[in-house]
Amino acid sequence: MTDVRIVEETWDGASATLLRERMDAEIRPRYADLFAERSAPPVVVDPEDIVFTLVAYAAGDPAGTVSLKRTGGHSEIKRVFVDPAFRRIGLAARLLAAAEERARALGVRDLVLQTGSRQPEAQALYEREGWAPIPPFGPYAGDDEVSRCYAKPIVPLTLGVELAVRGDGAGLVADVVAQIAAWEAAGADFAVVPDRYLEAAGEVAVDAPTLATFAAAQTSRIALVPEIATTHTEPFHVAKVVQTLDFVSRGRAGWQVAVTRGAQEAALFGRKAPASDDALWAEAEEALEVAARLWDSWEDDAEIRDVETGRFIDRDRVHHIDFEGRFFSVKGPSIVPRSPQGQSPVVIRVSGDGPELAVAARRADVIRVAADRVPAARAALAEAGREAVVVVDVPASAGARDVLSQVAAVRIESGADGAVVVFAEAPSDAEGFASAFASTFASVFASAGAAASTSFRGRLGLDRPASRYARQESNV
Repeated sequence: MTDVRIVEETWDGASATLLRERMDAEIRPRYADLFAERSAPPVVVDPEDIVFTLVAYAAGDPAGTVSLKRTGGHSEIKRVFVDPAFRRIGLAARLLAAAEERARALGVRDLVLQTGSRQPEAQALYEREGWAPIPPFGPYAGDDEVSRCYAKPIVPLTLGVELAVRGDGAGLVADVVAQIAAWEAAGADFAVVPDRYLEAAGEVAVDAPTLATFAAAQTSRIALVPEIATTHTEPFHVAKVVQTLDFVSRGRAGWQVAVTRGAQEAALFGRKAPASDDALWAEAEEALEVAARLWDSWEDDAEIRDVETGRFIDRDRVHHIDFEGRFFSVKGPSIVPRSPQGQSPVVIRVSGDGPELAVAARRADVIRVAADRVPAARAALAEAGREAVVVVDVPASAGARDVLSQVAAVRIESGADGAVVVFAEAPSDAEGFASAFASTFASVFASAGAAASTSFRGRLGLDRPASRYARQESNV
């Protein structure tokens, strides 16, 4: 049926009221025994709480309706109903899509809804349309007998995954690449590759940047974020490794900054003794500053590559950074030209209120925290006068469906911008886990602007910065 029109009307308008009455007549008998046992009166909706009501007309007759209601701090989809005479033509899906579009235009970021345990057709509709089940919220909290609740982010979340890196040699490489490819197919924005090579006693170890660089050739969209510690590695080497990954991946490189505290690592490198967290993170911040300057040390047009004159670079566009700090003295420049992103995004995982929180607020583009630490991260960012993407870690141990539910509700429950699914160990079927996660709720994945950009910066909504050393054009 093509002669369907969806219009906005009032909650207590004649058509919307008629359709809700038909809905009550159809649904209430399913719960008659439960309602008889409950002494509480039915909840009455205050029209003042209704944001909008949509009514669908088919061949001029009222055929379906949906509303958006303010429920505490939630934006709740209410009373989705299609008259039986107009079912099986996709009208319910059209009404939901229209409500999502209208809500998005009003600045709503996340939608929730409640349906009943004895309405399997409604549950199937919502899951088919990309809604993820969540625990009962707001007025339905604790009601597991009747309520079945769902959430759907309509401003997309940023989704990362932290892989499990185990095994050795070729098997490890193949497993990591398979995990990354599966999550790329699922729609994840970025994959963190932990650095575990110092733990590989007796094994053939492969460091995280090498794994990420190898995976770059096997993937095309997902950002690759190796974990690299600053404690025993010079920032000059870290900077060129990340630049190289950015070239190989065509602008998909990131860097998860870490520090190492153990005596074993210090003994293996043999350069310095273990240090306090304050000293380690002060050194890490200085390393970040050095790396950022090295990434800018070549201007974008520094490469000439003129075969006839034999000139490869314009030396006036390659700059010494001349950095002198507490921990490092680096003259520069980088030995790698400026990479596609200019500055690759920095990810920092914050475990508490230690010095890494302040460093993350000043330096990170993505801050990883526990759900209850989101307000602290926002406060630290405000104090630093910066903005960053704040994501929360979600353990993968619960299984794909439960993880999906946690991710879908992450912004509603914590105020975070997204989530990182963390694998403590590699799943026996990484592709199956990612596919199960993806198939139920495709809209949760891609970050804002992802469709328009394949770079990590673009996926995070970040502009490509100009080199700090680039000469300003004169207006004279």
